[in-house]
Amino acid sequence: MKKVKFLCNAGEVVRAVAISALAIALGAYAMILQDNHFVVAILAAVVLLIAVGTILQVSRAIQQLHHQHEQSRQAALRAEWHYFKVLRRIMSAVESREPYTRGRSKRIGYLARKIGENLGLEPHLCRLLDLAGQVHDIGLLSVPEYILDKSSKLGREEFRSVRKHAEISYRILEPLTFLHEILPAIRYHHERMNGTGYPYGLRDDDIPLIARIITVADAYDAMTHDRPHRPALPTIEALNELKRCSPAGYDPQCVAALEKLLNMKYLRRNRQSQDKKETPPQRQALSTPI
Repeated sequence: MKKVKFLCNAGEVVRAVAISALAIALGAYAMILQDNHFVVAILAAVVLLIAVGTILQVSRAIQQLHHQHEQSRQAALRAEWHYFKVLRRIMSAVESREPYTRGRSKRIGYLARKIGENLGLEPHLCRLLDLAGQVHDIGLLSVPEYILDKSSKLGREEFRSVRKHAEISYRILEPLTFLHEILPAIRYHHERMNGTGYPYGLRDDDIPLIARIITVADAYDAMTHDRPHRPALPTIEALNELKRCSPAGYDPQCVAALEKLLNMKYLRRNRQSQDKKETPPQRQALSTPI
């Protein structure tokens, strides 16, 4: 509404000045016909001053409009971020009800970001992968709880209900403009490389890389944490399962990036453990407060 108001004001200024300039130009033309060059010069100077004044007024109006537009954009982004944080809190509250889902979305977001970094993606895209991982399963709220907690095989209608959650997640998050670049990762994170996934049966490179990253992070976290129908797998077994299902199910480069990440984490943990063992007793005594 404010944009329209300022545009109308600028239009009124231009219109008034244009009419004045036209009147002066007509007067100048009449003076030319009468060979009154002194008056023509004065009128030309007046027209020039009016033109300069008009340009300055319109420029100020445009600057003010741009300023208000930027304020509106920032306010919209703050509102979107608030909406996102509400969704994230809802996910956290729902996941905290069961031990096997507690903290799941945050873990997936972290893994997705780290896999993206290992694959050399741009930092802002890795940050978006983290955010996407935290809310990628928001659509599961539309699935009845008894289906999610079921330890036996899902029936046809139950599985159909679960299959809808990726598209529902996409629709819930679609209004968030700062997530537009990453929305395909949410929509297609249950697609498989051989085309057996859902919701659209995409295959190979038709599946965006960001979606393949979320898929691997999601699968690894699911395998390494307890579920109602099975206990958690050790890290090495989960990695071997991901490799076994590649490239039919998972993208091998994403699995390799995850393995590299886990190896680095393992080596870092061992190095820290080794450093603690090698700490001289004298050094420990000096660091102990008296």
